[in-house]
Amino acid sequence: MRKLSTYELGEGISLALIKNNKFKSNIISIYFIKNLNRDDVTQVSLLSNIMSSGCMKYKSMKAISTRMDELYGMSMTSGVYKIGEKSLSYFKFLSISDRYLDKPILNDVIEFINEIVFNPLIIDGGINPDMLELEKMNLVDEIQSKINDKKTYALIKCIENMCDGEPYSIERSGYIDDLDAITSKDLYDTYKSLISTSKILVTVEGDIDLDRTKKIVENTFNFQRANVVNINREKFDIIPKKVRYISEDLGTNQGKLVIGYRTRVDYKNFKEYYSLIVGNSIFGGGPHSKLFNNVREKESICYYVSSSIEKSKGLMIVNSGIDADNYEKALELIDREFEAVCMGEFTDMEMDNAKKSIINSLKSSCDSISGESEFFCNQFISQTNLDLNEIIYFVENTSREDIVKIMNKIRKDTVYFLK
Repeated sequence: MRKLSTYELGEGISLALIKNNKFKSNIISIYFIKNLNRDDVTQVSLLSNIMSSGCMKYKSMKAISTRMDELYGMSMTSGVYKIGEKSLSYFKFLSISDRYLDKPILNDVIEFINEIVFNPLIIDGGINPDMLELEKMNLVDEIQSKINDKKTYALIKCIENMCDGEPYSIERSGYIDDLDAITSKDLYDTYKSLISTSKILVTVEGDIDLDRTKKIVENTFNFQRANVVNINREKFDIIPKKVRYISEDLGTNQGKLVIGYRTRVDYKNFKEYYSLIVGNSIFGGGPHSKLFNNVREKESICYYVSSSIEKSKGLMIVNSGIDADNYEKALELIDREFEAVCMGEFTDMEMDNAKKSIINSLKSSCDSISGESEFFCNQFISQTNLDLNEIIYFVENTSREDIVKIMNKIRKDTVYFLK
């Protein structure tokens, strides 16, 4: 698999280039990486959509769309997500490779990106005020949709309670209660802070000339840096003093049971982390898992049940839908299957199926240029920089003893039940 070519362009600015002639497109991404902060999380969430709706050169969405059409139908996406206790604001641009054109457009594409990201539409000291109310309403809809989706709501509430007092409890989309007070001038202040103090990662993947692409990025992007903030590292070896049990009654038709565990595993310890990934897959990572086959299929206790790992925070989450009357039984059966994995009570076939599932998922995630770019980005941000073959090696060479050892480190932290 292709490797990253990485460069430092300035204080806290990294450029990652991936030469790849497998796809017909190039993808260029810019990430602004900062510590999650309750005080500005809602403003940061608003920013990316407002910025992609107008800039000083292309003042409307129509003007932006026209320019993207001129660049052979390039596309743009933006948003915010969190990795561990880090907030990532991103802008991603997909364009056709110069290889398929009579006249190269990479330089024009990067100039367009510079206008969108580094020259936002400023009117009377505020950032695109005409779009502010619309984007506030869009954000309300986004947040409200999470509340209305009880499966998502239950997961959010479990995390809020489990990680109370930790930055990971902050919801990356922000909070409706913040919106009324936010002005376009507030957003401009947040923007200036974001581009000057955040860590910045620029990635370019496609059939590119590395030296030429590096020079275009260096000569085009208008980086403005001051007081760059260090990114805090998450704490992984957290042992709960006791298990917290939380119940909330909203009169739902189907109960939502979410169980949060502390894995106490640092993803930079590759042997431990990929042993955890295989162990979780055996436990609840898909239709081959113990939770699916024994709790859902054999016992018919859950409408759905699965477990997942939050790599950058050291959590394992069990997510299930049950009848309220089956709460105690569901807890008992989930505990039983977890203990079985901890005691090594799984077959060689279960272990092989878990490994195959992980490897197939990894390979399929890199079938598109956007998926492959995301893979490289996540590796770079986590400072692990493993390629796909190296990860597969760790998965394939995980032993039964490795799984038992690592699963016994895990501690249950919080049980949240929505009924």
